[in-house]
Amino acid sequence: MRYHVLAADYDGTLAEHGIVPPSTIDALKRLRDSGRRLVLVTGRRLEPILDIFPAVLLFEKIVAENGALVYDPETNEETLLVDPPPEPFVAELRRRGVERLETGRAIVATWNPYETVALEVIREMALDLQIIFNKDAVMILPSGINKAAGLSRTLKEIEVSPVNVVAVGDAENDEAMLRLCGASAAVDNALQPVKEMADIVLQKPRGEGVEQLVEMILENDLAHLLGFDGRGLTLGAKRDGRPFSIPQYGESLLVTGGPGGGKSKFAISVLEQLTERGEQCCIIDPEGDYPGIDNAVALGNSERAPSIEEVVGVLKQPDEHCIVSLYSVEKDERPSYCDRLHRALAELRSRCGRPHWIIVDEAHYAAPRGWEPANQWNPVELEGYIFVSAFHDELSDVVLQNVKWFISIASDPHQAIVEICQRIGQQSPRFAAAEGRQIHQALAWRRGDRRTQWFSRITPRVDGQRHLHSYYNGEMDEDLQFVFRGPESKLKLPAANLKEFVKTANGVDDETWQFHLTNHHVSQWLREVVRDAELAMEVEDIERTKSLSAEQSREQIVYHIERRFKPKW
Repeated sequence: MRYHVLAADYDGTLAEHGIVPPSTIDALKRLRDSGRRLVLVTGRRLEPILDIFPAVLLFEKIVAENGALVYDPETNEETLLVDPPPEPFVAELRRRGVERLETGRAIVATWNPYETVALEVIREMALDLQIIFNKDAVMILPSGINKAAGLSRTLKEIEVSPVNVVAVGDAENDEAMLRLCGASAAVDNALQPVKEMADIVLQKPRGEGVEQLVEMILENDLAHLLGFDGRGLTLGAKRDGRPFSIPQYGESLLVTGGPGGGKSKFAISVLEQLTERGEQCCIIDPEGDYPGIDNAVALGNSERAPSIEEVVGVLKQPDEHCIVSLYSVEKDERPSYCDRLHRALAELRSRCGRPHWIIVDEAHYAAPRGWEPANQWNPVELEGYIFVSAFHDELSDVVLQNVKWFISIASDPHQAIVEICQRIGQQSPRFAAAEGRQIHQALAWRRGDRRTQWFSRITPRVDGQRHLHSYYNGEMDEDLQFVFRGPESKLKLPAANLKEFVKTANGVDDETWQFHLTNHHVSQWLREVVRDAELAMEVEDIERTKSLSAEQSREQIVYHIERRFKPKW
């Protein structure tokens, strides 16, 4: 399921003249019996709702007083989110002749046209209060309190993301709640501005409209919303400048291309967009490509991998993301670990719809070709996955057969698509001709489509440092390692990583060290292999400083390397 919760207004939405029809109650029961949950969000005080609505136990929570009070019908527990209204303020309203004045735990309510008097008193008493309208009703509450605030607090308590909520309402005070949620609906009797902002305008009024909405949710989980403008996941720009987007839900991607071609940068740019929209992400990160993601909890380090329970524990909080480091997991053990994690995340998704997206970097390690357990993964479980790999030919057939989008940023992007088609037994699509040298050009193909599409991919605002842990502690390929040879090549001391480089540099003789510095071998290696231009410039400055002794230059270069790369765990 995409939508796990229905948040419904009461007056004018569920109820007419305070009464909810039996047919509407039956519809709500069927929705709850489907495994979904119900939250009532009302501008009313709590007591009238409990008096006139016999079906309050259908709702997991009641958000009353327009967001100021949260009530649990099962336990009768109340949580007041703000202070009670100031007594002098209420007394002054009465003194000035405001009639039909009601006070709740936090709300002060009256009717049109007394909002003018209320505003005057608020200004004169310099109170931090706001006026919210609900058709002819006038509600006075502390600033920042509205239905969205109360619903947000409630969703956090029940561990549900707003992305997985459908909200339905009819009036001005419902607008904040409708904007908060992943999908919004307006009943037929709703005010026109509410209809204009809602994703769905129901054809029937009040309870009948809610019944219609319930049927739509039960029928296909509001699948028709996936194609709405503004609801897509933007991957870049088309040639004409319009966004190149895919549906925000039910999709899966494979991003492939050569090493250093920008795959991780592309994934980070998509990740930034997802987190901004409130979509929860889990990143499986073997190489340290995803540091510094806002609201992300990083688990695992060079000494230990996180337990599956730790990962699930983080993701139970809807507003937190998780970066799972596999750096300490041996490569031949990563498939087994990722299989256990995949199953745990699938179970979590079945309960709460999260995490919304799972990004698997270096995916050929997580699901290698010919790995039998992957055959148990089904297409639904792989929805919302983004696989990133330079080696699509080493990926499991299950991944290739079930991924919906293939994004190729290889040096020969056409060839990658052709090879994938051969693997999955599909005819190659017609390739659109590339026009000139578009910046950050990428080729997209949706499985089953007849044509590919070119687009310019977006770039991340915050660029992760490529393979931070790998360069410091990992084992580089033999042809990438720094080799201490000395002026006459008498030595052959390879350094498999930066940690080894530091250790060996501190141990070689001064003549060997100075030989490599004089020829700028260290800065060249950092620039061309480690690909850290800033560090290479710092080291090159040291190489050019002739007044430094061998010991001094060693100390300075080691300092710069460890400051930049040494893990901070």
